[in-house]
Amino acid sequence: MPRSAAFRLFLAAVAFVGLMLLLALILSAAQFSLSLWQQLQAAPLWVMILIATVSCLLLVFGIWLSWRIVRPPRPRASKVAKPLTEAELRSQLDNATAAGVNVGSALLELQELSRRRELEIIHLALFGEISSGKSSLINALLPGARVETDVVGGTTTTIQHYHWQRESGDAVVLVDVPGLNQMEREYDHLVMDEAQRAHVVIFVCDGDLTRHEYQALQPLLDLKKPLIVAFNKLDRYSVADQQLIRQRLAKRFASSPQVSIAGIATQPSRRVIKVGADGVEHEEEQLLPPEIEELRAAVQAALDSNLALLEHLRDSAVFELTARKLEQSKAKHRVTASAELVKTYTRRAVAGGLAAITPGTDILIQGYLGTRMVKSLCELYEVPVREIELQKLLSLTQQQARTALPLLLAVAGNAAKAFPGVGTLAGGLMHAVAYGLIFDALGRAVNRTLETRGELRPAPASLMFRDNLSSGVESQARKLLRLALDVRNEQRQNE
Repeated sequence: MPRSAAFRLFLAAVAFVGLMLLLALILSAAQFSLSLWQQLQAAPLWVMILIATVSCLLLVFGIWLSWRIVRPPRPRASKVAKPLTEAELRSQLDNATAAGVNVGSALLELQELSRRRELEIIHLALFGEISSGKSSLINALLPGARVETDVVGGTTTTIQHYHWQRESGDAVVLVDVPGLNQMEREYDHLVMDEAQRAHVVIFVCDGDLTRHEYQALQPLLDLKKPLIVAFNKLDRYSVADQQLIRQRLAKRFASSPQVSIAGIATQPSRRVIKVGADGVEHEEEQLLPPEIEELRAAVQAALDSNLALLEHLRDSAVFELTARKLEQSKAKHRVTASAELVKTYTRRAVAGGLAAITPGTDILIQGYLGTRMVKSLCELYEVPVREIELQKLLSLTQQQARTALPLLLAVAGNAAKAFPGVGTLAGGLMHAVAYGLIFDALGRAVNRTLETRGELRPAPASLMFRDNLSSGVESQARKLLRLALDVRNEQRQNE
């Protein structure tokens, strides 16, 4: 029989058997239903009501459960952080100062904010990438400003303030900041900081936004600060292209009502043909007056909308900037303070090892010194520590320290060869160095975990501890041996 015919015969047999099984199942269900119905008719009424009620409840629960499974997941509502107030910021600054943090840069932001409040002058920040025409725009707004421009790009390398008396009589300060995306990229943070200090930001571009420009604007969009996108070099585009650019920009900022769009031409020109005295025609470029009326109208509209709201938005942005600078100062402080903490407890571990009659790793790792060092580091990083996490970390590091102790003692012995006469001394000095290596490795591991994860995680910290014990211990052992000798001499002098 051909193979295809045999396969069809097999399928027919499977289909027949399946149908028979289905028929048997239907007959069994019918028989069960009839038997159940006969039993229910003979049962009391309350039994029928109870079974019907339970059946309905199960049916409703099944429908609800099926709906919960197949329905699309609800989008989680994002938590909106509560805006900082000036009182809260000053309280944080006082606490940080008391903790030894240098808060000078953060405090200067609040002082500058107070100064600008007293002056009651509107600040407009000119924002944009290099060669977009920011300096040329200032020349157009303030002909006597004498701002340098360069075709190479990136002329502005410092923040410059220009006072502008508008037609309405209001005093305005134009803040020209370094262009974004310069080769060194060292000015980008200055640009963002000054933009946050301003009431209104004018972002100058020469067409549709690039990806980098759009990303740079996101922090300002999140602050809901008034933003005017001024696309420059309007004279180089046809009317159709101008409309296309406006449509693209409007689409990009459709969800940001605080953004307005204005077309400008800071250095417009046209090509003209002139006839010389000899009758020969020649082409030359003719400069035209700047086209900035639309930008002036957009600035006026932003300032006339709600000046009190502009002040509030400016203050909120400065508070965020101050908080960020405070966190940066705290991070720098933690780097140096954590290193000093680890160094201090390492010295105490070495001294404890020298003073111990029967040195043991358990005493040092699980005891007072290890616990206090971890808690001190957590307190420095403002991280709450639970006792269960602390004990788990110490338990994990204790096991690893026991395994590594013979190797650490050998490393300490090799380090002792560089100090004549030390190798013949008792092993207490070697144990003290080993303890110092253990505490140094543990402190650096906890410090790194708190810095990168923002919480005490026993498992990652124990892995870093293990890595620290297996790399770079030779040079550290020599330093600790010298420290141990100094501590021993101090102990003898005190005796």
